[in-house]
Amino acid sequence: MSLFKQRKGRSFNYTPRSEKVSSIDDVQLKMKWESVKRQGKHKSKRVISLPLLLVFLGMIVALLYFLTQYETA
Repeated sequence: MSLFKQRKGRSFNYTPRSEKVSSIDDVQLKMKWESVKRQGKHKSKRVISLPLLLVFLGMIVALLYFLTQYETA
């Protein structure tokens, strides 16, 4: 069911036009970037998901419907 699947972010292979940055700086930059990427993945965890909220809302609507039918009978 692809309705609830989230799309993955694209990753691009960027190569600069000039090689002015030394390889040591490049390695340090890559290490910092990888640590930042890892922090972003585990940053936010949702306890209640959207499908669960929709089911809960549907149950409330059904309960209200049955209670109004019980009240009028």
